[in-house]
Amino acid sequence: MPSQPAVSQPLPVPPALFQVSATGECQWDVTATELTRGPWATGVMHGGAICGLLGWAVESALQRPDLVCTRLTVEILSGIPIESFEVTATIVKGGKRTAVVESQLMHHGRMLARASSQWLLPNDDAVPPMAEVPPRPTLKADPGAHPDMEYPRPGFNADATEQRIITGSTEEPGPGLIWLQLSHPLVEGETTTPFAHIATLSDLGAAVGWDTSPDFRGDGSAASFINTDVTLQLLRRPVGNWALFESGTVQAGNGLACCRSTLHDDAGLLGWVLQSQLEAPDEVALGV
Repeated sequence: MPSQPAVSQPLPVPPALFQVSATGECQWDVTATELTRGPWATGVMHGGAICGLLGWAVESALQRPDLVCTRLTVEILSGIPIESFEVTATIVKGGKRTAVVESQLMHHGRMLARASSQWLLPNDDAVPPMAEVPPRPTLKADPGAHPDMEYPRPGFNADATEQRIITGSTEEPGPGLIWLQLSHPLVEGETTTPFAHIATLSDLGAAVGWDTSPDFRGDGSAASFINTDVTLQLLRRPVGNWALFESGTVQAGNGLACCRSTLHDDAGLLGWVLQSQLEAPDEVALGV
């Protein structure tokens, strides 16, 4: 993961990740706050914020509490600046037992991210029997205090989320087992739904299980992997706001990789996250 210049005194933390106003049916004007800021560049949003917003859009458009989102796939087509932009959603299929909804993020007429989602009707809506999961540590991690990782502040990793680490770290390579939750609302003035909550956290699998590639450049340096998409697969509705990520990166030996995460919540197995990865370009890795 990249290192960023330190900010000696963190700026005041905004109340939410986004400010949203409706401009039509399934259309919104959105302004990102600094809580969406990612580690790759100080003016670019974190993938988790993008996933959360597009997940919020498909859920808001569908308005079907009887259905479960079993798949959300987000494709990040370009770095997205922390500015104002437009988000739209379209119900492609609205059947009794299945639905498909898409959403897009547009900036000055250019699509920078898009999502597709599938929603299915469960046989019943009973909460699953509680399964044994690793308990949450009482100690809250402080990613912003790591000596080798100086996040821009405020930002997504250090200020918008809360971490309870069992093994690994979001600042060091290798597999990890970490409990995560959002510490601020996704949209100002709204209660974040369980689905929008897990959608916003989904991109953090690549932080929990991140790794570096071998020295393909031949200059003695290893490149960090960066993901271009996120696929969240859910078996049921999430229980509570905490999610346990068991994440690791599998490399193909050709500069490509995949980060795989198994998700648990307080009730047990919740689902999975897959993230396609490639070596981060030099200008991205340096946070330019």
